[in-house]
Amino acid sequence: MPIQHSPPARQNRSLARDQAILTPTPRAPLDGTTAVPQLRTHFGRSSTIQEGRKRITSKGPGEEKEKDSVEEEESDGTEGAPAPVGASQGIGRPTPAQSYQAVSHQSEPSLLAIMQQMTQIIANLQAASSSESSRPPAFKTQSMKAPECFDGTHPIKVISFIQSCQLIFHNDPENFSQERKQLLYATSFFIGRSAKWIEPYLSNLTNQDPSHLLNSWKLFESQLFTLFGDPKEVREAEAELDSLRMKEGGHVSLYIANFRSLVSRIGDWGERALINHLRKGFSSRISDQLASHPSRIDSLQYLMDITLELDTRYHERQKDKKDHQQKKPEASIFFKLKSKEEEFSEEGQSPFSFIE
Repeated sequence: MPIQHSPPARQNRSLARDQAILTPTPRAPLDGTTAVPQLRTHFGRSSTIQEGRKRITSKGPGEEKEKDSVEEEESDGTEGAPAPVGASQGIGRPTPAQSYQAVSHQSEPSLLAIMQQMTQIIANLQAASSSESSRPPAFKTQSMKAPECFDGTHPIKVISFIQSCQLIFHNDPENFSQERKQLLYATSFFIGRSAKWIEPYLSNLTNQDPSHLLNSWKLFESQLFTLFGDPKEVREAEAELDSLRMKEGGHVSLYIANFRSLVSRIGDWGERALINHLRKGFSSRISDQLASHPSRIDSLQYLMDITLELDTRYHERQKDKKDHQQKKPEASIFFKLKSKEEEFSEEGQSPFSFIE
């Protein structure tokens, strides 16, 4: 029985659907006829759609031979490739589910590589975060005002210039950890007379001698007071420091504050000289306690710390005694009443008999 030919419109729709699923690649004909597009499926199998349809829909004397040739064309170049599901039943085109499985199978290696990269990135971020968290945070403050330029013509500005520099150093100890950096920063604000004075020292920065001016901040500060400070003011400050005394019953904190103020006006006397002047001005109760100190005090800051602690304890005890004395009169009235009651009882009278 002859095979019925499909209508042309139906053939065109089927052909369009096949072209949407499969990717056409041009293939040169072997017999010199018009080129027919060769289509390759997702599984690597190729077939000539138009020629295959023509051979399937038309039946002639050489039908079996043509079918064999089509099968050979379909298997050409696909040896060893996995056949699609349903190929054994004569299904020539994969279903949408089969196409999705094939695409997913092909994309699995790339997805796995992406997941491995993401895992590595997350591990690196966690490691960086843990290292940053273990590191103590750096202490940062707002930028401070730079010192004013110093020309050496106003003796009263020596103290303010030195104090401004010291505030900068204490605010940024990381960048000013060395005295050489401190000195170079301070001298960068010198102009006029002071710039001419410091110029020979700046031309000899390779000198590492401790006695060199730009290797010691204390020496630099002392020279500033000597050359550019007010000699009268320095003498007055030295006289006030020599006569400075702590009042009996006073506070060590107030005495130390006055002491520091005078020291800032006279420059650097040296650690030992300042310790002696500070001890000389303490009250007798502080001096007696310092005399029983087990070790020698060689640090000015340590001397200030221990005297402040001794003074704090003293004033705390004084406060406790005062509070106890304020409560003591109530107890004395009670004892007076009790003694009066005993006196009346000896005489056979009641202390509250007058109420009756």
